[in-house]
Amino acid sequence: MTQEQIEIAMSFMHVVFLPGSWNKRFAQSMIYKARVESTKELTDAQNEWLYRILFTYRKQIPDVYEKYRDNPLCQKAVKGGNQ
Repeated sequence: MTQEQIEIAMSFMHVVFLPGSWNKRFAQSMIYKARVESTKELTDAQNEWLYRILFTYRKQIPDVYEKYRDNPLCQKAVKGGNQ
């Protein structure tokens, strides 16, 4: 994981998720990876979801969101492809 990915993952510790949600399980797995397995690289899908969850919960972690808001993955998902 890069330092950027570790910082984003660790910021999820301060987010309140719905109980039992997929986002919560994913965030917990990313926190674990950042703490214990930080030398391993994330897959492209994991990296994408890291930023999508950052965007979704941006109001709970505004400082981290402001640092990475220009990343193309940290945007609202467009449904239906390019239009």
